[in-house]
Amino acid sequence: MSEQFDFASFSKSAIEKLKQGKPLTGTDGVFTPLLKMILEASLESEITDHVQETKSEKNRRNGKGTKTITSGLGSFELETPRD
Repeated sequence: MSEQFDFASFSKSAIEKLKQGKPLTGTDGVFTPLLKMILEASLESEITDHVQETKSEKNRRNGKGTKTITSGLGSFELETPRD
């Protein structure tokens, strides 16, 4: 994932959402975009390592799918890489 996290922009947006009474977690939660970015970056890194380790098996990337994650923090959609 080549996106750089803009902490200043996130902080400004988070403060505004908190002032509006938005929840911290869940579908419209203040921290949900940050959690989503961290999880997607982790999955990208994992698939990159997996594809590199299995090159001899001609393993390759095969697009992305979406998954709904439900946790104690709420539900949100993740873009998940496939091989």
